[in-house]
Amino acid sequence: MGRIPKAGAGLAALMMLAATAACSGGGGSDDARRPDAGQVRGHDSGHGSGDGDDKGPAIHVDRPVALADQDIHVRIGGLGAHDRVTVAAHAVDQRRQPWRAQGDFTADAHGRIDLDEQAPRGGRPYAKADSTGLLGAMLPTAGTGVRKIGSGDAFSYHPPSPAEKRSYALRLTVGKDGKRLTSRTITRQWLTGNVRHRKLTMAKNRVDGEMYTPPKGERRRAPVLVFGGSEGGNSGEYAAALLAAHGHPALSLCYFRCGDGSGRPDALNMIDTEYFLRAARLLAQQPGADPKRLAVMGNSRGSEIAQLLGQRHPSVFRDVIAYAPSDKVNGPYLAGASGRAAWAERGQPIPAGPIRLDRVRGTVLAIAGGNDKMWGSAASARTIAAQRNASGDAHRRLTYPKAGHHVNWFPYGQPGQEGGANGRIVSTSVSDQQAREDGWSRVLKLLR
Repeated sequence: MGRIPKAGAGLAALMMLAATAACSGGGGSDDARRPDAGQVRGHDSGHGSGDGDDKGPAIHVDRPVALADQDIHVRIGGLGAHDRVTVAAHAVDQRRQPWRAQGDFTADAHGRIDLDEQAPRGGRPYAKADSTGLLGAMLPTAGTGVRKIGSGDAFSYHPPSPAEKRSYALRLTVGKDGKRLTSRTITRQWLTGNVRHRKLTMAKNRVDGEMYTPPKGERRRAPVLVFGGSEGGNSGEYAAALLAAHGHPALSLCYFRCGDGSGRPDALNMIDTEYFLRAARLLAQQPGADPKRLAVMGNSRGSEIAQLLGQRHPSVFRDVIAYAPSDKVNGPYLAGASGRAAWAERGQPIPAGPIRLDRVRGTVLAIAGGNDKMWGSAASARTIAAQRNASGDAHRRLTYPKAGHHVNWFPYGQPGQEGGANGRIVSTSVSDQQAREDGWSRVLKLLR
């Protein structure tokens, strides 16, 4: 059902609050922007030529085919005056588990509903008008009800990976009194045009990951090495694919818990910087990569090694994006077992303690939620932004006071929730969604 493995003992306490995210800067800040692709507007297409034509109800979407990090604008026409209807979003995850979110709306005197201007009645499943609100509010379902999730289980909607399918389908429906009036399927893309994918293996490449590269002939852009945290696996793959769709060669790297036969360790213990440097060298050689601008993007525990790479190897890495960061090196993560150190260099453990950032060639951008229940990422972001790089420039932070730990990667998806008491789902986090939307646009700006 698209679960995210538990990232640590503190995850059970992580509660997602549905509130509006604010942003407080530190060490410098940029105005929020949409991603580049969001600047292009398409045309409405649906069943009918207008908002209230005589052909019956119709769903109009300005971008029926769009990148997964692009917003969409949804209008519904052809309803009766002041009709009360249910609008729902449906999708299927990589395990064929159905997901769904729905809200109740009332048409205006002309039989129209604009999801950019009208929120669901009662503020459920989201409180403010937003055409993408249903996308982020989807929950796993079983039959007609919401699937019960165990207390402390964190989960997210994971469609088929970009390596399997270049896009996924999302179906919108409008119903009244239990009868479906109309439906519309939209396509959310990970990869566009001639963006290429290549699987990297330990046997052939000495790294485990997914490489995504823009078409040959594109102008050189900053390549990005992407990886997750203590969940292990290849959790950065969706973000890497979208970065490539934006023109940045990107490698989603698995550094531990990569599956049977991968040759990688199963625990976060003595992971050597040489492994990441090997991946960076491969990435820098890709068509369209500007090796002088290579960036590294790490989430949660992965933020530690991302900062260490920028500090210890400034000739290789320029900028660092640290999501939900720590400002210090923490110990190994072995699910109760003992270990030497989380990270190593040339076989020697990197000791726990504060991370200095004075040798970083570019900028460390720390992105954190002020309501992070896993650890104090907002305080760490302040510490990071208080430091200066090799040129004397301040590093930067983006802090979203109402957001939690799931501020990483791109917007317009379902960023993560938790099961509560008696197996009930807590809620979606609107604040995490908004933090992702703002943070992703600023990451793209930094890479540009």
